Amino acid sequence: MTIGLRPISEAAAAAILAGRNPPDVVVADDYPTEFSHEIARQAGTGSPLGPYFIQRTQDSVVVGEIGGGFVSPAVVEIGYAITPSCWGRGYATAAVRALLAIAHGVPAIEQIRAHTPLDRPASGRVLEKAGFTPDGEVDDEHDGAVLRVRRWRFDAAERR
Repeated sequence: MTIGLRPISEAAAAAILAGRNPPDVVVADDYPTEFSHEIARQAGTGSPLGPYFIQRTQDSVVVGEIGGGFVSPAVVEIGYAITPSCWGRGYATAAVRALLAIAHGVPAIEQIRAHTPLDRPASGRVLEKAGFTPDGEVDDEHDGAVLRVRRWRFDAAERR
């Protein structure tokens, strides 16, 4: 279940946005994830939180992506996705914890937020296991559709 975070290169991002597999990594058979195009657009933006590929360490296969960026001073929002064939194996929780470790080294980050669809309780459990707490529900737009989501928060400043 061990994973590593590998920065998404600009070449990989360009390939993903063009509908191709990234040239510099091996990906799971059911890649891309639902999040791949969105996170590929973040490559090269200078965020201290990626974006990153989530890569299994035993075979270096990419099983998803994770990343985050500032949404206001001192506040970042993160997002992640795992290919369906790799759900339920702990990869997402391990990736969120690894991203939190990176965030811990960035003094400008005081709070980390995330959203999970209400119809995907497993996504919420990922955040809960990583130390996030629920912070209400909101409507969120995703691919042009309004989706009810649970808001989550992690107070990084309190944990330093």
